[in-house]
Amino acid sequence: MLPFLKHITTIVIQLTILLVSNVLLAQLILQPGSSITVKQGSILYVGCDLQLKSNSTASGHFADQTINTSVTITGDVLVERFLSSDGWHNTSSPVSNARSNVYTGTDMVFYYNETIILNDWEFGWVFYNGLLSLMKGYDIFLPTSDLTVIYTATGAESLNTGAYSIPVTRTNVPNGEIENHKGWNLVGNPYPSPLDWLVEDGWNKTAINDAKYIWNPAANNYTIFLGGREPVGINGGTQYIPSNQGFWVQAIQNGTLQVNNRARKSIMSATPDFYKNSDSETPLVCFQADGNGYSDQSIIRFISGSALNFDAGLDAVKLSSGSELVPQICTVAGKNFLAINTLPQLTDNLRIELNFTSGTPGFYSLGIAYTTNFDNGYEIYLSDRLTHDLVNLTNDPVYRFFHDPGNAKGRFYVYFNPSDDIKNKITPENSFSVFACRNLITIVKHSGKEVSGKFVLYDILGRCRYSRPLTNDSQIRFQVDVPAGYYVAHIESNLFTFNQKVRITD
Repeated sequence: MLPFLKHITTIVIQLTILLVSNVLLAQLILQPGSSITVKQGSILYVGCDLQLKSNSTASGHFADQTINTSVTITGDVLVERFLSSDGWHNTSSPVSNARSNVYTGTDMVFYYNETIILNDWEFGWVFYNGLLSLMKGYDIFLPTSDLTVIYTATGAESLNTGAYSIPVTRTNVPNGEIENHKGWNLVGNPYPSPLDWLVEDGWNKTAINDAKYIWNPAANNYTIFLGGREPVGINGGTQYIPSNQGFWVQAIQNGTLQVNNRARKSIMSATPDFYKNSDSETPLVCFQADGNGYSDQSIIRFISGSALNFDAGLDAVKLSSGSELVPQICTVAGKNFLAINTLPQLTDNLRIELNFTSGTPGFYSLGIAYTTNFDNGYEIYLSDRLTHDLVNLTNDPVYRFFHDPGNAKGRFYVYFNPSDDIKNKITPENSFSVFACRNLITIVKHSGKEVSGKFVLYDILGRCRYSRPLTNDSQIRFQVDVPAGYYVAHIESNLFTFNQKVRITD
């Protein structure tokens, strides 16, 4: 008799019946791209073996969404997961009793222990051989050939379902790691089905920031998705976590991360390259760096009530690729480097430092991938502090430049609706010029801003020989009755404190 299936989403489900030694053997097979979803309040009985197939494009999914786990499988369970060669993969076991030797063809199996990082987060990696812990992420390297991992549950072993939790830690020690390197925990999706990060009653995230990071071997970079009040993703990050996928979270305190069946999903329609809440009115700009065939993104957005420095649930810390080929960008907020930076208010003349790094010299581009909810006519400029270029990204959204790995990380500034001074490259340091012709002194104000302050003429011994108020005129001329010689013209204004050497002659 066929198993009773209620409330099932089916694309390609194959039931195979074999006759072996006059015994009928049945197998329920979910081909790649197929799924079964068991809704809350439903019951599913599978009186045969269950196989979830996987290939390079898709996997079969089994999503038990029942809270009381009203699913019975009497046969053996085989869950496949395809992993491509020549790269690192973050994985997690979907069955209760798998061991590390399930990753045949490699002994490069590691987990990450955040509590031992001390002053170097690279010390957190631990070589592993043994039972795979539930909801733990493992880093696997396949050196030469593709691998279809087969997780098997037989007898007392079982397919993972129900609620799971895993400890997460944030280690603080004297002279320890910088803030960006603290609190990273490699956890895993324990189910043979995707998870939805935005199902509130499916998770307990009180010990972590509401961001998840998934390594993409093809892109050599992390996809990032931030939940919270205004969900958003970069580098292709969406709200979904693939089946038995390892992923990173950053703890804000010691505690646990918990998940249950409510967060489980089955087959979903294709997700966009970035997640954007269509109902949001948040002004947002996504920057993208490209080079060597790779890319990286970073977001600046404005939400009322957010903090200037790191704001849990609204910001996402930068987790860098580690590959010397992949360009990396992020913004700076206090001691943190952020991939997603949320600020309380969009104001004119706002300046934000945008860091750029890459371990490979060459030509790169940096520009705007997309914007949302900026007023028409609002301008965004990029300042290259190395070349002194200033580019209006609103008109020309891509800036191309040469990078050397020795360049400073804080190479760029982003300006929002900058003043004419900024557009004309007038900084506080060059707001004034002072000239002397005999005893006639001329002060030229280059800035269009309102100026107030005073002018003082000091001799070489530091004595004040002349002073007067500083007016807002674009040019001021006056004579000074002092002996011939060298003096220091000192301007102390609301813009900048300025000193310049001048020579008075007879």
